[in-house]
Amino acid sequence: MSSSSSDQDEPAAQPEGKPEWLEPFLQRTYFGSCEIHGPPRNELNRYCIDCDSPACLHCIDAGTHAQHRVLKIYRHVYKDAVLQSDMENHIDCSMIQAYRSNRKLVIVLNPLPHSSSQTGGDTACANCTRKLMDPRANRYCSIACKVEVFNKKPNRSEPPFLALRIPSPPPSSSTSPSQSSSPAPSPPSSPSSDGGPNSKRPRKGVPHRAPLS
Repeated sequence: MSSSSSDQDEPAAQPEGKPEWLEPFLQRTYFGSCEIHGPPRNELNRYCIDCDSPACLHCIDAGTHAQHRVLKIYRHVYKDAVLQSDMENHIDCSMIQAYRSNRKLVIVLNPLPHSSSQTGGDTACANCTRKLMDPRANRYCSIACKVEVFNKKPNRSEPPFLALRIPSPPPSSSTSPSQSSSPAPSPPSSPSSDGGPNSKRPRKGVPHRAPLS
């Protein structure tokens, strides 16, 4: 599936601030076999945001998704996950619990398995009640849980948020262009020794009288 140049930018978020591709991305199945490319290394462990489809390594190398935004999918406790640093380029990942996997921080797409002894209380996920590792900094155990709470909130102007916020431009300077571009005053020049009116000439040598014969 090809994409126009305008599609290369982040897709327009829905009015409530949720990227249109996010929920289809969470519902996809990964790590199956690619129907186009045979083994080895043909597992569908990539997701193309622009095409809204899983892809394998050979799909990426073939250039089918050149210049597209592609997320690599990992596995953590038998669940699909993405690098936290990658996902932060596309959505607001604040307050989603990150897990360390092979020395990398990942966030899972959907909730991890949990037992009844690990649920409930102030230390639990706000959606699925799974116990959080760091409840002081996080409220959701997965991306899907944050999306679920986002969909239920009555006021769209209140958190949680999913769309990235565009930073405000810096305030304009009060100085005029002519003032800002004027050169800085040059420091006062020190007295020169090039023969100016106030410069002293070097003293000539003392004359010596010729000896008497």
